[in-house]
Amino acid sequence: MASIMDVLELQEEGAGHFIAPAVPSQISRTFGGQVVAQALRAAQLTVSEKQVHSLHSYFLRPGDSSSPMSLQVETVRDGRSFAARQVRASQHGKLIFILSASFHLPGEQGPEHADPAPEVPGPQEAVRGGGGKLHSPRIILPEWQDWDIRLIPEPGRDSAAAERTGSGFRYIWFRYTGAVPAEQSFHQAGLAYMSDMTLIRSALIEHQGVEVQLASLDHCMWFFRPIHVDEWLLYEQVSPAAGGGTGLAQGKLYNRAGELVAMTMQEGLMRTVEKPLRAGGAHGNWQDV
Repeated sequence: MASIMDVLELQEEGAGHFIAPAVPSQISRTFGGQVVAQALRAAQLTVSEKQVHSLHSYFLRPGDSSSPMSLQVETVRDGRSFAARQVRASQHGKLIFILSASFHLPGEQGPEHADPAPEVPGPQEAVRGGGGKLHSPRIILPEWQDWDIRLIPEPGRDSAAAERTGSGFRYIWFRYTGAVPAEQSFHQAGLAYMSDMTLIRSALIEHQGVEVQLASLDHCMWFFRPIHVDEWLLYEQVSPAAGGGTGLAQGKLYNRAGELVAMTMQEGLMRTVEKPLRAGGAHGNWQDV
């Protein structure tokens, strides 16, 4: 299993061209958060001083977890306060992913407000309350052993069934347990990696037991405050709407001080299964999309 340091260690092949390493995995498709994080990291490596404040991306084809990924970064704009980059990710000669990211010079001042953190048990209480690390292979494989991930069970919900069926949790604490650089851009990329964790599954919370074909279609993020992935972060995940074979998921990320540090939005395929799917199961199989 690769560490987040290994995941984000890109090889520069030329101006704006990077090779992202393949990451050992028990699944054939590349984890979506890995694709987002590696593409963001490539964009970051072409920007000085400014930090990412938003990204928007589309998953076009499934990634091959056994192969490296080619990342081509286009400089869209370099301004005094803002910069913009577009990253095109390819494998086996085919475009699989597109990311647009905007960077902002830190330190500028303006009005501030933010949604308050939800009142939920802390990470230690979550363990005592029956949470703990995800273990169901339908939600997680040993891909994330360097991350301490703790679920917060909800009153009246069968948490064991949610884990077993992959139907999502509304609140999750997580942190990276290994050593990471102090560089803020690295922590932002690390957060992008984990931001895909179970997010679209929150669209299944209201549909317990429904068998669906599930796959991420797009992924967006906004960064508000400094982030430290090696400290506890609370991931609040909700689904505003689902229908027509897709579901929308929204995530808010808070630090232990209750500050909103980032937000995510993701739309995913959520197609009811009417016939057996090809190998890969009902969750995240892109072959019939």
